[in-house]
Amino acid sequence: MKGRKLLIISLALNAFLIVSFLVFGYIYRDKIAQRFVRIKGNPTIVMYGNSITAQGKWVELLGRTDVMNNALPGQATYHFLQLIQSHVIDLHPKVCFIKGGINDITLGVRQDSIQSHFKTMLEMLMRNRITPVVTLTVYERNDPSSKKEVDALNAFLVSFCTQNNITCIDLNRYISDSTGLRAEYAVDKTHLNTKAYEIWAREVSGVLKEKGI
Repeated sequence: MKGRKLLIISLALNAFLIVSFLVFGYIYRDKIAQRFVRIKGNPTIVMYGNSITAQGKWVELLGRTDVMNNALPGQATYHFLQLIQSHVIDLHPKVCFIKGGINDITLGVRQDSIQSHFKTMLEMLMRNRITPVVTLTVYERNDPSSKKEVDALNAFLVSFCTQNNITCIDLNRYISDSTGLRAEYAVDKTHLNTKAYEIWAREVSGVLKEKGI
C-alpha cells in the first residue's frame, strides 16, 4: 500500500515537472530560440532598432530561426550608429531591418542629426553588402508635435531610400490615422500590441519573399 502511494506521488511529480517544462518552453520560446540563434551565429536576418523592435517576438512572428533581435531598448540613433558594427555588421547577415528615431524626437534631437545617423548607418550596411530595409518611424498617439517631426524624418528616409534603391516598410498606413497611432494597435502612447506586430511581420515576410531570403 505504501509503495503504491509512493508510485502515485512520483508519477504526479513527474507529470507536474513535464507540464511545467512545456509551459515554460511555450512562454519563453522566442527567448530560447534567440539563444539558439546566438549560439549558432551568422543570422540571416538582424532586427535593429529601439524598444519597439526589441519587444517583437521575431522568431515566432516570422516562423524562422535565422533571425536575431539585436534591438537596443531606450536608445537613440546615435547609439545605434555607435553599436552597428558589433550588433549587425560583424554578424554578416544578408539583411538588416532597421527602425528608430522616436526616442531622438522625444529627446529633442535635431532632424539633421537624426538623418545623418540614419544616412551613415545605411551607407555602412550597403558598403558591407548587407541589404538594409527601413521601417519608417511610427507615429505616437495624439501628439501633433511628435507627428510633425516623424513626418519630417520619414520624408527624408523615403527620399534617401528611393535614391539608393532601399526598400521601406510604412506601418503608419495600416496602424495610424490623421491623429497618430490608433488605440487598437497600441499598448501605450508609443509601443505596439500583438495586432500591430502581426501586421509588421506580414510586411517583413513580404519583403523577404520578394528578395528571395
